[in-house]
Amino acid sequence: MYESTSNAVSLPNDIARIQACIDNPLDRSAIGKKKIAGVIGDVPSSYSKSPSLWNGAFRALGLDAVYLPFDVPDSRLQALVAALRKAEHLMGVSVTVPHKTTIMPYLDDLDEQAKQINAVNTVLRTGDGRLVGYNTDGKGFLESIQTPQPGQTRPFVETLKGMDVLLIGAGGAARSVAFSLAEVLHNGSLLISNRTSEAALSLVEQIRELSPDARAIEEGEIAQAATRVGLIINSSTKGQGGIRKTRDGKLTTLEPYSALAPANPALIPESEYRGAEFHRAWLSASLSDIEANNRASWKLALSIPLETGFSDLIYHPEETVFLRHGRLSGHRTLNGKGMLIAQAAHAFFHMICRPYLDKLGLYHSETYRRIFKVMFEVW
Repeated sequence: MYESTSNAVSLPNDIARIQACIDNPLDRSAIGKKKIAGVIGDVPSSYSKSPSLWNGAFRALGLDAVYLPFDVPDSRLQALVAALRKAEHLMGVSVTVPHKTTIMPYLDDLDEQAKQINAVNTVLRTGDGRLVGYNTDGKGFLESIQTPQPGQTRPFVETLKGMDVLLIGAGGAARSVAFSLAEVLHNGSLLISNRTSEAALSLVEQIRELSPDARAIEEGEIAQAATRVGLIINSSTKGQGGIRKTRDGKLTTLEPYSALAPANPALIPESEYRGAEFHRAWLSASLSDIEANNRASWKLALSIPLETGFSDLIYHPEETVFLRHGRLSGHRTLNGKGMLIAQAAHAFFHMICRPYLDKLGLYHSETYRRIFKVMFEVW
């Protein structure tokens, strides 16, 4: 995979095939003759932290490699996967929204956890050109809350064994977290709530064997459940920064909302998008709903026991409304930064870059610690 007599010819061809499938331009001069990794998503070039994390680790380890964003619409995802399969210089890719599930049929193999979760966030290109999908989100989450972060002396949670946990959301990342939690809670119970109860019910059924006490609850039951658990995790998009596009082509944002209460934001037709004018029109139409959501969230946060932790998988913004309400009501809080770094470090060390690290004699625990530390610092 890493050595080829056709390097001088194959690399330009690799890049040309990839470029034909994506919307963002690749800087060929920056790529040079480097080995390639990247992130597949809708528009990761505009928001993803992953390139800075991975490229920082490459530099720190002296690896001749580069990590690139690949903006690809659904319609060209299969073509991009085919191009990546042919790319001799590719080590692997990360996968983010909205392709974590839709990419799966195009891969050559999946590890058991990815099959179980039905979502992929890491793809390794093997030496013979096969693409294998993995999911490191759950491992990243557990490491982020059970291992002291750089500069901290204690982990966010000392132990999950026997703890009751409320998980808000039932999407791709939530599925990874739910399966990982189900394996470590033991006698603790896992409550899962989602805006559409069908998704929560389906997830509970799938983890029932690992967590017999898992239970789906309605969104309206969050207020009661939140006062009886030791940890609340937001894995929904409530509080996430940026503009979201719905399937019917309308635009909205969930950044002003807390995960502790219902959200029904206004939807603005994409044809009416005019930058600052959109934000003003959207806020005017959503203001009463935002106020109701925040008011309910403040009231609930003040009633939740102080020992209950507030964890959010979102890292943009670094403090969501959910976390701000938790902090100001006296609770300890943790955003998604540690999870993103932990899952990235795991994918970097154990999967995508492992053959390269093995070859250089760098596949050992000290290298992993260095990767994590550098990624945390370049954030």
